[in-house]
Amino acid sequence: MSLVESLGIFERNRVPVELKILGLAFYIQLSGLRRAAMALSEVHKVSKTAVWKWVGKLSEKVSIKPLKTCRRLIALDETCIKVNGLEYWVYAVIDVDRNEILSMRVYPSRNMLATELFIREVLRCCDGRPNFTVDGAPWLREALKRLDLQYNVEPFRR
Repeated sequence: MSLVESLGIFERNRVPVELKILGLAFYIQLSGLRRAAMALSEVHKVSKTAVWKWVGKLSEKVSIKPLKTCRRLIALDETCIKVNGLEYWVYAVIDVDRNEILSMRVYPSRNMLATELFIREVLRCCDGRPNFTVDGAPWLREALKRLDLQYNVEPFRR
């Protein structure tokens, strides 16, 4: 969540930022406004127009349609979103040089398998093996080690 907040995407928050982040992740994961709104409406009533506006705000700051290309540095983060007493884990990666979101995914839990699957998916957008920047989360570092990828640790929070 700190990554999205640091981009300054949302000025008003009638809908909690956590729900907006979940909606954006659903949009990127499900490839459609209607699908994202339907998935998010399971926990909070949201229209596809609302999701469309959030995607527009995000697109003003970062690109969300990655192509496979050589990438030097990727920032990887995950956050827990709590909605109606349920926890969801949203993973996100940004190509730091291009200011481009490579992927966002929602998982029901945070574990090594989810982390490793997510990183493998991200690598499909990369020619070569980029360097990753992560916070101090041990599951992120361990997954990168298991995949033999270079990384450095930096806190994302301000």
